[in-house]
Amino acid sequence: MSEIKKKWLKTKEAEEYSGFCFKTLKKLVEEELIVGEKVRGRWRFDRESIDRLFSGADKKVVTELILHEVLKK
Repeated sequence: MSEIKKKWLKTKEAEEYSGFCFKTLKKLVEEELIVGEKVRGRWRFDRESIDRLFSGADKKVVTELILHEVLKK
């Protein structure tokens, strides 16, 4: 039996799933690279859009985002 994956991830789940901090996830939403929305005052991020970012997006964009995350730590 296959595992059913949640479509919408809470902030902490999205951070763990993507490896990006909340600030970067929010920037990705603003730049329309992933789907996210505020529901009752809390952010939710679409898992499929995060998957698409890593699988089909411009590798340069993803590399720059990862580099930004690493340098900021």
